[in-house]
Amino acid sequence: MMKGFLRKAVPPARDILLLESGSQDIFLRGLAGIRRSFPEARLHLITCWPDPPPGPFASLYRVRDYASRRDKLGLLHSFRTKPPTILGVVCSNEPVMYSWKMLALLVVPAKTLIINENGDFFWFDWNNRRTLRTFLQSRWNIGGWEFFFTALRALVFPLTVLFLAANAAYLYARRWRRLLLWKIQGNSSKRRKTPLL
Repeated sequence: MMKGFLRKAVPPARDILLLESGSQDIFLRGLAGIRRSFPEARLHLITCWPDPPPGPFASLYRVRDYASRRDKLGLLHSFRTKPPTILGVVCSNEPVMYSWKMLALLVVPAKTLIINENGDFFWFDWNNRRTLRTFLQSRWNIGGWEFFFTALRALVFPLTVLFLAANAAYLYARRWRRLLLWKIQGNSSKRRKTPLL
């Protein structure tokens, strides 16, 4: 899951899986930059368009052939057996193939390359956190402190849910313990009161 996010090292680009989603000119600009940066890499493409972009691809997958979530997961899980070293995702503020992007980020074990609407790209890793923050701020239309508080809320929410679930589990366990003790003590007191024949 999002392999290499905390590492600065870039793996050797043998296989690159690209998700073409959104406008084709954005993808073509990004593709030209990727081919210049990684000339020896074999490119694999998942596309939403009926006509793929020009150029040689080692493999080509069309989204229309994988309509259900199970099919999508099946294709993305197939990349776990022979994973690409790099995953390129177009993030151009268009809601095209959103579920594919999110599933690919979670399932495919590869270093991720984010391609923006200018066709530029950057690594999705800790060292590019400022670039990523600026990128997300422009996407979500929030700035400065608003971004900080939004990120803080996103971090605190799961902890709050976890605390509430743990508290409910503790209270129910205490209640069931009391009921069990009451049941045991109630049965033993009834036995003492019954006369022997």
